[in-house]
Amino acid sequence: MERPKSPQVSLGMPVYNGENFAAEAIRSILEQDFGDFELVITDNASTDRTADICLEFARLDKRVRYVRNARNLGAGANFNRAFQLSTGEYFKWCAHDDLLSGGFLTDCVRALDANARHVIAYPRLLGIDETGQLTSYVERVLPDMEGPWPASRFRLMVAAHGWDAAMFGLWRRESLAKTTLHEPYYGSDCALLAEMALLGTFVHAPNAILYSRDHPTRSVRLPSSERLAWQNPGDSAANAFELSRRLKHLVAIAYRHRRTAPLGMTLLHLVAWILDPLLIARLFLELVGAISPQLRTKLRGAGLGALKRIHAVSNRSPG
Repeated sequence: MERPKSPQVSLGMPVYNGENFAAEAIRSILEQDFGDFELVITDNASTDRTADICLEFARLDKRVRYVRNARNLGAGANFNRAFQLSTGEYFKWCAHDDLLSGGFLTDCVRALDANARHVIAYPRLLGIDETGQLTSYVERVLPDMEGPWPASRFRLMVAAHGWDAAMFGLWRRESLAKTTLHEPYYGSDCALLAEMALLGTFVHAPNAILYSRDHPTRSVRLPSSERLAWQNPGDSAANAFELSRRLKHLVAIAYRHRRTAPLGMTLLHLVAWILDPLLIARLFLELVGAISPQLRTKLRGAGLGALKRIHAVSNRSPG
């Protein structure tokens, strides 16, 4: 029996309790002017109406495949599962609360088809609010990520601390399969982008638009303790060690791809990055938190207060 042909593009939508925005996000995918795709929805054991919403779309459109996890695997593992269940030559993660322009896939596929060195085609990113109205937020365009030197691209991506437009761009599957994928800590996507930068170039597809929705329950607005639970359900630890784990992950990535970029060069870039005073302060707070979470909270509060006072002084009108 002949196996069914894989679509050119796979879209993975990891979701947990996304009833508020999932239907709108799925519609924006199904209304693309590019039709050769599959949408794999991995539901992380939602407790709201997410399953009903997604199953209805799967019933109406054969391109939609709904997979429900028996338990909440954590955000990173659910992102990975969406990729692992997909088959397309190109892959894109889709947030359940974001929207795509109608020609998003056409524009990004064209950009990746144009050059085999490109591993990610990334869009323009515009902010929208809970109702879908445009906000003033426009994410800046990446620095030049088409340069020939892997270590230089790695340095640029590490310094960028992640980039939503690239994270939710269109990825070359063959390259993504060579990575560590998402590790179980908040900020792992930043390290994954840096790893992809070692494997190839990022190309801007300016006509493709990602509408990124801002709302109170976005992961970026959660305190670190809730972000830890988002990644590791049931973990009661008070300290997420987000920056420490990212640094460890980046070192492992540098070693993993030492034949692509000289290990000494990538490690030198990591040393230069982590010596930023704010990052050193974050590492110090994580170390303190391992010994005394209460002291970490007090120090962090004092530090934030000082930063607010400095900001107020710097923005005070002269005279």
